[in-house]
Order: sequence, then C-alpha cells, then structure tokens
Amino acid sequence: MKRSLREAGILWVRLMKKLVRIPMMLFFALFQPLIFLLLFSSVFSKLDQLPGFAYDSYLQFLVPSIVALTALNSAFQSGIGMVTDMESGMLDKFLISPIRRSSILLGKVFADGSRAFAQAMVIVLVSLAMGARFETGVAGVLVMAILASLFGVAWAGLSNVIALRTGSGELTMMLGILITFPVLFLSTSFMPAALLPDWLDTVARFNPITYIVEALRALVNTGWDWGAVGKALAVTGGLAVVTFSAATAAFRKVIS
Repeated sequence: MKRSLREAGILWVRLMKKLVRIPMMLFFALFQPLIFLLLFSSVFSKLDQLPGFAYDSYLQFLVPSIVALTALNSAFQSGIGMVTDMESGMLDKFLISPIRRSSILLGKVFADGSRAFAQAMVIVLVSLAMGARFETGVAGVLVMAILASLFGVAWAGLSNVIALRTGSGELTMMLGILITFPVLFLSTSFMPAALLPDWLDTVARFNPITYIVEALRALVNTGWDWGAVGKALAVTGGLAVVTFSAATAAFRKVIS
C-alpha cells in the first residue's frame, strides 16, 4: 500500500508539473462554466421575483451549479489526458517501468482531484467578485471545493472508461458534452425543484448531480446542512465505485 501511494504521488507530481507548464489546461474547463455564470446570472436575474423562489438572488442560486458544472468539465479532461498519454507513448513508458499498474490510475485520481479543486476555487473567487455571499464562510468554501473535487474524481471514472474504450480524444470530448448537458438540465441545477414540472422534478430526484448541487447550495445559502452533505458524499461514493470499477476493467483490457 505504501509503495502504491508513493508511486501514485510521483505520478501526481508529474501531472501537476504538466498543468503548471500548460496553464491553459486549467482554464480550458473553466471557459464554459464562466460563460454560464456571467450569462445566466444576468438573463435570469428576475427569477428571484417568482413565487416559490426561496433565494436572495439568482446568482446565489446559480453559483453551486456552476461549481458542479466545473467539476464535470474537469472530469472529462481526465479522459482526454488518458488518450493523450496513450497516443504519445507515455502510457507505454509507465507500463514498462517498475511502477505498479494500479498506481497509474491512482496517480491520475490524485491529479484529477487537485485540478477540480483548483478550478472550483477559481469559480468561487469570480462569484465573490460578482457579489455572491457564502453563509458558511471560508470553511464552507473549502468544503464546497472538496465536495466538487470528489464528485469530479468520481465522474472522471466515466470519462476514462470512454477514453479507454474509444481511444479517441475527439469522441471522449463529444460524448462528454452529450452526457453533461442532459444530466445538468435534468436536475435542479438551473431551476428550484418547486418551480420544475412534476415529471422533471421526479427525474431530478434520481439524478446524482441534484444531490451534489443541493449540498453545495446549502453551504452557500443556508449553512452547515450535514444531512445534505452526507447525501452528496454517499451519492459520490456510490458513483465512484461504479465508474472506477468500470475504468479499472477497461484499463486492464487495454494493457493486457
């Protein structure tokens, strides 16, 4: 176990150095969320006047959704990175090195979580500049970023399954977009549950993103709602077990 963690740490350092050398990798996944944050907070600014809208402003409601969207985008960067490593021969170099194969995926997990955390913090800083308030203060912001990074890591498992199965960065990106948008809009990300049609409210209850967004939203607007945070962690854990089991199976098939 100690050896695997040490090797994963070495790979994490390598991936973080790559991120520092190419900072656009960090901001690429932020482009769409920032556009959504700026556009939606302006276009839907009057929604807070609707009966049933229980938040001080649409910005306060929207910020957690954008943090979750950033985690999703960051997750699909992981799959694209896997394809890049396969095409460049970097994965082959890892495989012929004395590094355990399990450490390769573990190192990517650490790197994915670190990148998602940094990206979530950028969104928080931008939203603060726009006038958002966080009821749980600095500690709540850190918990938000950690929750977002854990969710991003869990979702990255799916991204890596697609990457390993297709071997194509273009397909991984395209399928990521096709999956992300329906999942986002079939949740409470952009509209409170009280204002959703009955059928959409029912669908949203089975959508894992709803639980992540609601936990983040509580930290921003309500306070320390540990029930919501606990549900988000449980959903994230279940998702991680499923996606990384599939990713591990796909990885073993590729390297066998």
